[in-house]
Amino acid sequence: MRKAISVAGLLAACVGASVGVSSVRPAPLKAVEMYERKCSSCHGKEGELLGRDFEKKYASDSELREVVGSMPGAIGMRPQELDTIIAYVRAISRGEPFLVWTERKGDILEGEVSPGRATVRAQVGRTSLKVERPTPNRWRVELPKGIQPGAVEIIAQSGKVRTTLRLKDSPYSHTR
Repeated sequence: MRKAISVAGLLAACVGASVGVSSVRPAPLKAVEMYERKCSSCHGKEGELLGRDFEKKYASDSELREVVGSMPGAIGMRPQELDTIIAYVRAISRGEPFLVWTERKGDILEGEVSPGRATVRAQVGRTSLKVERPTPNRWRVELPKGIQPGAVEIIAQSGKVRTTLRLKDSPYSHTR
């Protein structure tokens, strides 16, 4: 009886984990591309005109959200899209690389990185995955057979600063 309960418990845990891992989704927009199109003319290509510690000027996340949401490039954005842009602004403000997963085409995951000079690598556990860079701000990873996106980590490094994006947690870095 104990053995049956143990096996049932293990099976339930595995099924629960696989549901959570396979239910992750890409971000609702290409944040780096959108920023370059709608924000860079005033704030610089990779936000250099925002200045370091930009986000610290605001007492709370809601105040930062209000300021970013009132910018001309953000007007009309859905809340999920605005969340992605705010995460990008956080990364710029902190001088850290930003990562966002934007698409899944079969076993291919695609996303963006900023700054474009950052190195990007991907892994599942301790196994490295091949990362292609079609453009400086884009990355592409092919999933091995049987691997779900939620098992993947994407790592960007610019100088000595590193950002890790765990797709099981969020489709973009700098959620806080």
